[in-house]
Amino acid sequence: MSGNFSDERVELGHAIFGLVQPHVGQVQAWNRYYERDHLIAAGTCAPWTMAVQRFLATRRHKSVRYPSENPIANPSSKGLFLAAIWIQKGRFADQQAWVAEQMQVLGAKGRNFDERDVLTTAGYDYLGGAFRDSDGVPPELALDRRYPGVVLSWLQRDRGLSLEAFRDGLVGEVLPGLVADSPITMALCFTPLPKADWWPKAAPEVPGVGEWVLVVSFVDADPLEVWDERFAGLGDEVAARGLGSAVFVAPFVAVVPGEDPDLDEP
Repeated sequence: MSGNFSDERVELGHAIFGLVQPHVGQVQAWNRYYERDHLIAAGTCAPWTMAVQRFLATRRHKSVRYPSENPIANPSSKGLFLAAIWIQKGRFADQQAWVAEQMQVLGAKGRNFDERDVLTTAGYDYLGGAFRDSDGVPPELALDRRYPGVVLSWLQRDRGLSLEAFRDGLVGEVLPGLVADSPITMALCFTPLPKADWWPKAAPEVPGVGEWVLVVSFVDADPLEVWDERFAGLGDEVAARGLGSAVFVAPFVAVVPGEDPDLDEP
């Protein structure tokens, strides 16, 4: 038997999150290209990729995003499709080396799609999280569970706190209350990594390295059903506790693979 086998236990260590806005008239074409070709060829098939899932923000979901002025979505109504990729702990560099080579292959074959704006696409390290249930769905299976909703909350640490202290304050003080007695099953914390040299020029530089924690909250419902109660005041609570501030908080609902989504777009 040959090959690069591993006796490492399955453990979430890293993720990639990409937020994209197709150009006008290209929404359906982008959706089909990305889910039927690119995400598989340069994501799912990569070694050490654990899981993938896609989400979208309808007009109603975009309307509650805050703050309206932010460094990610400008204007805040941009950013329609979200992709999430889970990667095995300690294998981010290995996974990315394969993807970099594959991107060159795809580019040479013309398998690109330029009629879109990339708002953000970056790698992240997993920092742990808060969980509603003592023996619930583990973070490794969060994408495979196919939750109907997710909320991404990019948060900026206070200048007086280290990134580790910021993470500890979120996990210990803020997030347990967010998930308790709610359809939010887990709130996972990530922090962004610098943009790799090989990433396409269309991918923007990565802000917030060493400064931000991205909280990804998985919701067993449409996030708008609990938005006012759970998420509308999240930024204020983080600030009131002296931990930091909200950079961008945005809800999404799951894309159904193989279906052209109903976007509720004007």
